[in-house]
Amino acid sequence: MTQQQLSTKDLLYLKDVLEWNLLAAKKAHYAANQCTTPQLKTMLEACCTMHKNHYEKTSAFLSGQPLQ
Repeated sequence: MTQQQLSTKDLLYLKDVLEWNLLAAKKAHYAANQCTTPQLKTMLEACCTMHKNHYEKTSAFLSGQPLQ
C-alpha cells in the first residue's frame, strides 16, 4: 500500500483542527472546574474528554501512527 501525501493546505487545516480541539478541551475543563451543578459538570467533563480524544487521534494520524 502506498502512502498518500497531504497538501500544504490540508496540513494547515489539520493544524487548525488540532488547535481548535485543544482549545475546546481546555475551555470545557476550566468550565467544569468552575461549575457547581453536578449534571452540567459531568457534561462539561465529557465534552473535554471528547475534544481531547479528537486531538489525540488527529495528532496520531499526522504522526503516521495507526488509529485505535
